[in-house]
Amino acid sequence: MKRNARKAFNELKKIGVSVLEGNGWGGENSHFEISGENGDFNGIDYYERPEGCKQLRDILKKNGLYFEWINAGVAAVYDD
Repeated sequence: MKRNARKAFNELKKIGVSVLEGNGWGGENSHFEISGENGDFNGIDYYERPEGCKQLRDILKKNGLYFEWINAGVAAVYDD
């Protein structure tokens, strides 16, 4: 995982976002995935918060990343 992605991964994990490493659901260009189904705070919800919470978006943006939904439960993170 690239340095910017690792930094974002760790920051998201620290605030309670359910991040998934090494699943490859987003294809070879994705860095990691975010679960919209696990834990009390996911940062994203396909039906209620599809754009992600502001804190999640800010962390990804400052690290040159964005996310796209793979399905209703998982989003993949890519370089912007």
